[in-house]
Amino acid sequence: MKTGRLLKFPRPDGDVHAYLYQDGDTVRATVYLLAPGQQRAPVHEVRGSDSEQVEAELRAWIDAHFPRPD
Repeated sequence: MKTGRLLKFPRPDGDVHAYLYQDGDTVRATVYLLAPGQQRAPVHEVRGSDSEQVEAELRAWIDAHFPRPD
């Protein structure tokens, strides 16, 4: 069983959830868009060896693809 952190990003088009976890020597972050009419399949994944780097890349990707409202 994998354990990790669930990060939630409320956005106008739906909530973006990212599950950040350690998988052996690799840190992974899997992104899901929770919105009406959307499948509950991952929309993006980030991998790396450093959790801070993976989280920073994850947050940058979410901000680029699902910007915050002005």
